[in-house]
Amino acid sequence: MNRSVRRIKTIGKVCRILATVMMVLMIIGTAGLVVAGTVLAVIPQSAISAEVSGSADVTVSGDWVDRIPEDQIGMIPEKIEEGSFAFRINGDKVKDVERDGDKIVLHAEGDAKQFTLRKIGFALLGYALVPGALIAVFVMLRRLMKAVETSESPFTDSVVKKMTGFAISLIPYAVLKPLASGIGRGLIMGGEVDFTFGVDLTTAFAALVIILIIMIFKYGAAIQKESDETL
Repeated sequence: MNRSVRRIKTIGKVCRILATVMMVLMIIGTAGLVVAGTVLAVIPQSAISAEVSGSADVTVSGDWVDRIPEDQIGMIPEKIEEGSFAFRINGDKVKDVERDGDKIVLHAEGDAKQFTLRKIGFALLGYALVPGALIAVFVMLRRLMKAVETSESPFTDSVVKKMTGFAISLIPYAVLKPLASGIGRGLIMGGEVDFTFGVDLTTAFAALVIILIIMIFKYGAAIQKESDETL
């Protein structure tokens, strides 16, 4: 066994260990999201709810505030109402300005959003699709690295077969990632399920690169087989 093959086997062993660790972490993450999501989803919708108004108040104080004429401060709300003055706090439009002693208070109000813990539970179940799909990815990667570690040469049918399985395992992840993101974001932000169908382009590109590498390895495996038969 030459040095290059030994290095490949060593790298394969290290990658197999890392893939195992990541697989365990994804299993724990998926189980946690599923359990938490299920618990929240079975809570009656009327039991607990929350409302986020997006309001914000900013107080400006200082000696210079006392020097501002009262009529000038009073003109600001009028300008806001007529639309000739616009000011925002954290993206929310200022609705009113008033003097409070030696301070000026700006009130900003955004759109109120109401959600229940049940919807958050369904959102968590949606997000669980991502680590769930990654479990399959790391399982196939672990098998691939095991084949690389145990094979006499990387150009074998076993390695090519495991590499093909790894490439295929990326496809569900590429599809489920944007879908899970849409479901979770839609339920949390808008309160409605948002079925966003698409493909994660980065993962899809990675799968195409792996398919190209598989073709190269298949060619190398064929040459290796011919060489072994000749010897």
